[in-house]
Amino acid sequence: MKGPVTIAVTGPFASGKSTFVQLLGELGAETVSADEVVHDLLSDDEKTIARITERFGDEVRGERGIDRRALGREVFGDAKALRDLEEILHPRVRREVSRRAASSNCEVFVAEIPLLFEVGQEDAYDLTVAVVTPAERRKEWSGERGVEEQQRRAIEVRQLTGEEKAQRADVVVQNDGDINRLREQAGDLWETVLRERRTGGDLREQEES
Repeated sequence: MKGPVTIAVTGPFASGKSTFVQLLGELGAETVSADEVVHDLLSDDEKTIARITERFGDEVRGERGIDRRALGREVFGDAKALRDLEEILHPRVRREVSRRAASSNCEVFVAEIPLLFEVGQEDAYDLTVAVVTPAERRKEWSGERGVEEQQRRAIEVRQLTGEEKAQRADVVVQNDGDINRLREQAGDLWETVLRERRTGGDLREQEES
């Protein structure tokens, strides 16, 4: 049996990426989140913990692995520190996601990768999906998560805009907050992916045509 179709889902902060990935998971895809992989690395991976401690000091250590809040204070507003952290984490996240995809027994493997295009990972996947949401809606959802305006802007400044992500993606999903519409788009994508997988079609050509 050939391996799964690999799909990367991206989008701006608070655009509903996780919800869309969850919907694909409910349809039968194996799913993984880059943020969850980072959390696991910071909590349990001794090599990652040691490397981060070496770079940022013992003050970023917590009761279990790395204290994410303490680490966040070290890199917030410090571009070099943030680059150093990303150089430690990004290769490890990429390897772990690739490992899970290679060992998957599902027909479809979906990874949520917030910085997909920013770090040049799009070619590692069979299909890329951008979830885009109106700015005011994203601002509202950010607030509901307890994310302050300054923090939200600091996150967004590191990312391409929703429009830029949409231009680069193979598939664009519009999320206006209607969960039924989002579920419908997940279902349409699911049917297309399975059809092309089973007939040997070109997914990118199918979506761009």
